[in-house]
Amino acid sequence: MKLCYAKFNPHQFLECHTLDAINVLKSLKNSFHWLEELSPGIFELSFYSVLLHDIGKCASGFQRNPRKWGYRHELLSVPFIQFLDYGEREKNLIALAILTHHRTLDELKLILPVRDESLSPEFYERLGELLERAEYLERMFIPRIPNMEAYYFGTKRPPRRFKLPSDWRERLRDFDFQELKEWYDNNLDGERLTLTFLRGLLNASDHLASAGETSIALLPDIGERLEFRIPRGKLRPLQVEASEHRGNLLLKAPTGYGKTEAALLWANRNALRSGKRIASRIFYVLPYKSSINAMHRRLLGLFSDPELVGVLHSSAGFYLYSSSLEHRRLGSLYRKIYTPLKVTTPFQLMRAFFGVGFSEMLKTELAGSLLIFDEIHAYEPNVLGIILAMLEEVARLKAKVMVMTATLPDFLENLIRETLPFGELKTPQEEADNFTRHRVHVIDGSMDSVEELVEELGLYRRVKETSKPALIACNSVDRAVSTYNTLKGRGFNVLLLHSRFTHGDRERKERALLGRMTDYDFVVATQVVEVSLDVSFSTILTEPAPLDALIQRFGRVNRQGWRNGRIEDVYVLTQGSEADRKIYRNYEVVEESVKLLEELDGKELRESLVPELVSGAYSVISERLIEEVQHYRELALEVFSNVKPLRKGENEKKFYEMFNGLEAVPGIYAGEVLRLIERGMGIEAHRYLVPVPMWLYWAESESFHRLSDRGPGKHILVAELEYSPETGLLREPPSVGDIL
Repeated sequence: MKLCYAKFNPHQFLECHTLDAINVLKSLKNSFHWLEELSPGIFELSFYSVLLHDIGKCASGFQRNPRKWGYRHELLSVPFIQFLDYGEREKNLIALAILTHHRTLDELKLILPVRDESLSPEFYERLGELLERAEYLERMFIPRIPNMEAYYFGTKRPPRRFKLPSDWRERLRDFDFQELKEWYDNNLDGERLTLTFLRGLLNASDHLASAGETSIALLPDIGERLEFRIPRGKLRPLQVEASEHRGNLLLKAPTGYGKTEAALLWANRNALRSGKRIASRIFYVLPYKSSINAMHRRLLGLFSDPELVGVLHSSAGFYLYSSSLEHRRLGSLYRKIYTPLKVTTPFQLMRAFFGVGFSEMLKTELAGSLLIFDEIHAYEPNVLGIILAMLEEVARLKAKVMVMTATLPDFLENLIRETLPFGELKTPQEEADNFTRHRVHVIDGSMDSVEELVEELGLYRRVKETSKPALIACNSVDRAVSTYNTLKGRGFNVLLLHSRFTHGDRERKERALLGRMTDYDFVVATQVVEVSLDVSFSTILTEPAPLDALIQRFGRVNRQGWRNGRIEDVYVLTQGSEADRKIYRNYEVVEESVKLLEELDGKELRESLVPELVSGAYSVISERLIEEVQHYRELALEVFSNVKPLRKGENEKKFYEMFNGLEAVPGIYAGEVLRLIERGMGIEAHRYLVPVPMWLYWAESESFHRLSDRGPGKHILVAELEYSPETGLLREPPSVGDIL
C-alpha cells in the first residue's frame, strides 16, 4: 500500500495533519462560541471542510514532488463533499471553503474543470493519480473518520455525515464545478457571513496546524494580573468605572492618568470567556509603529509570555528580531488566530474589510473582539473616515469598541458618537487639574534665532540644573537638521532624531538617549518625539503646531511632575518655516492654536482646559473636516459592501498604494544590503531601510532605483541621496566623496 503525506520535511501523514487541524478547530469551537450565534451550525460545517480539505494531496504526482507537481490539490478534494449526508446548501458551502482555502475564486477561474474530459483533460488525469492511492484512503484515512467525528463533537451519537459509497471512484468524475460556481453567484448575498467564517476557520485551522500548533492561546484574567501592580483599592475612580462598564466606551482623561490600565479593565469586563480565561480577541490600536512597539513591551511586562501579546505592523518582524524575540515563529503566530492580545495599526485591521490577503480569517478573528483605539485624533480625515466605517462593520460582528484620548476635538467626538452608541467617562475638573505639569510661554520668533533663544530663555541653564536635556521640536526634517547644525556649531552636545534615519541608526540613537541621557544638552527632533521615547526632558522649545500635537510634545517634559505638583516651563514659537503649510494642510488650526495659547502666556496649562482648547483650535475648520471624514466614511462603506468572500478584493492594489509607505536603502549601503540578501540574512538588511515620504520620492524620482533586476533585491528601493548616521537622509544627491 502506497502511503499519503500531507506535509513534507518533516513528513506527516494525511490523517495526522488533518487531526492536528481538527484539534485547532475544536479549540476555536470551545472558545469562539459566539460564532454559532452569528452563523448557526458553523462549527459542524467547518469540521467537514477541515476533514476533507487536503484529501486531494494523495495524488501520486503530489506525493512524488509537491513543488513540481503543478496542479491544485483542492480541485481533487472538493468532489468528496458528494459523500456527505447533507442537503445541497451545506455541501456547496463546504465545497467552496475547501476549493478556496489556498486560492480565491478569481485565481481559480481559468482552471475550474468542466464535466467534459476533452475540455478538462488535466483534471481527469490528476484524478487518476489520486485513485492510485485509493487503497490508502479506504484502509487508512476513511476508517478513522468516525473516530474523528466522535472526538470533535464529543457526543455519544456524533453526526456521522461522511459515508463512502462503493462507486465512489466513478462519482468523483461527475462533480460539477460550474454548477458550484453558479450556486455561489446566486446565493452570495444570503451566505456572506457563513462563507466568511467557513473560509476563515478552515484557514486558521490549516495554517496553525501547519505551524505545529494544535490550539489557540487564551488570555488569563486581566484583573488578576493588574492586581499585582495596582491593588483594587488604589485604582483611580475612572479606572474603577471602566472596569464596571459594559458596552462601547469613550474615555477622556489626561496624559499620565492610567488610561491603558482603564482600557484593560474595560476589556476584562466585556470579554467573552471560555471557562475562566478570556476568549475574545483584544486589539489595542495605535497610529504609530514606535508607540506600538513601546506598548507591546509594556504589555509583555504584564503578561510575561510573548505568545499572549502580539504586535502587528509593517516592520514587526524586524522589531521582534531586534528585541531578541523568536521573530520567525512569533511573527507567524501574530498573523494568525492564535495570540489573544495584539497591538496594531488600524491598517492591519482594515485589510479584513478591503478583502486583502486572507481577509476572512481576520474577519473571523474580529467577530466578538474588543477594540481599543488610543490616540484616535492623530489620523488624517481619510483614515478617520475608514476607521468609522470599520467600526460600523465590527459592531455587526458582536465586537465592542473603546476610544480613549486626552485630546479629542468636539467634532470628532460627535462623529464617533454618530457611528455607534457610546457610554462616556470623563475625568472631573478637579481631578484632571491634579495632572497639570506645564506653564506655557509663547515666544515671538522662529528657529532661525535658536542660538539667541537658548540664551534668552535660559534653556541651557535649565539643562545644567536638572541634568536632563532640553527638547527642541521642529516640524520638518530640513528645519531639524539646520537647527541641529547650529547648536552643534555652538559646541553643545546635541542628538538629532527624525523619521529619515535607517531603522538601525534610529534604534541606536534612541538607545543612546535612553541609556545616556545626561550626555546631551539638547535633543532636536521632529514629530517622531510626539509618539516615541518614554523619557522626560527638562523643558521644550517648539515650533507652532496644532494644539493636540503641541500637547503631545509638552507631554515629553516633566512627565511625572503630577506626582509632586511640580510645574515646568514650555515654550512655543509663533513662527514656523515655509514647509509647515505643506506638513499641516489645515494650517488655520496651527494659527488658532497659537492664538489660544497666547491667552495663556505665562500661565499654567490646566489639564481640565485641554479638551476645550483643542476643540477651539479645530473649530475654525470643523465643518470642513466633518464633511471630509464623512465623505471617506461613505466611500469606505461602499468599498466594504463590494468585497465578496472567497474572492480577491478589487481594491487590494489601491489599499497598498494608500497605506504602504515607501522604504529605501541609502545608496551608500546598497552593496552591503545586496551581500546580506545573497547570504540569506534579509532580516539584517532591514537595519538599512529608511522611511521615505511620497513627496520626496516623486520630487526626486530620478534618484531612486531597484537594488537588483532579479531575486529579492528587485523588491528593494535604493535612494541615491545623501545620507549619514548623524543627519539622516537628505534631499541632495550624494557628494563625490560619498560616491567614492
